[in-house]
Amino acid sequence: MQRSKILPTLFAASIALSLAGCDRRPDAAPGAADIRYAVLGGDDQPLREDFNRDRGDVRLVFLVDPICPGCLRGLADMGDDLLSKLGASAPVKVYVVFEPVIGGRAKDIRPAAALLRSPASRLYWNPTGDFGRQMSHVLHYWNGYRWVYAWDTWLIYPPDAVWNGAAPPEPAFLMHQLGGLPHTARFPHLDESVFAARVHAMMASLDRTASQ
Repeated sequence: MQRSKILPTLFAASIALSLAGCDRRPDAAPGAADIRYAVLGGDDQPLREDFNRDRGDVRLVFLVDPICPGCLRGLADMGDDLLSKLGASAPVKVYVVFEPVIGGRAKDIRPAAALLRSPASRLYWNPTGDFGRQMSHVLHYWNGYRWVYAWDTWLIYPPDAVWNGAAPPEPAFLMHQLGGLPHTARFPHLDESVFAARVHAMMASLDRTASQ
C-alpha cells in the first residue's frame, strides 16, 4: 500500500483515534454527526438484503475494526484514491462492516467512516464479531494450520453476484493487511491503486455490456 499518499492530517487522525480508543468522541471527525450505521444481526441482515437489492452494480465490502490504525489508513486511502473520485451516478455500492477485533466500539464508527469521504457508503456494526468468523471460511482464510479471522479485508463483488445461501458469496477479488496470511496471488496485500484499478475495470465492463 502506498501510504505516502495519505495526508499527514489523516494519518495523525488515525493514530490519535487508535490511541484514544473509547475516549474518542463520535463527532470528532468532519461530517461524523451525519453518519448512520445499522447493527448486523445473526442472520446478516440488513446487509444481505442491501447486497441483493443492489445487484447490477459493482459492490465493495470492507471489513474493519474502527480503531485499527491499518484499517483507518485503508479507509482513508479508499476515500482519497477511489470513492471521492467516483461520480454520484457511478454503479458502485460500498458496504463497511465494523468489527470489535482490537477493542473498537460502536461510538468509534462515525469518525472512522468519515475517512471514506463517501456519505453514500452503508455502514454496519457487528458487535458479536460473528461475521468475521463466517467470512474467514467464505474467503478460505486458512494459513496451513489455523483459520485467520477476516478483518482488515477489502472485497470486490461483480454486478451479477447474489447472496443466496446462509453465507455471503465469494468475491471476485480481495486484498488484505493481515499478518497471519501469506502475501500471495491468492491473498494480495492491500494496494489501493491496484484495488481502484480493479473497480474501474469492472465498471468499464459493465458499461460495455450495457451498450451492446
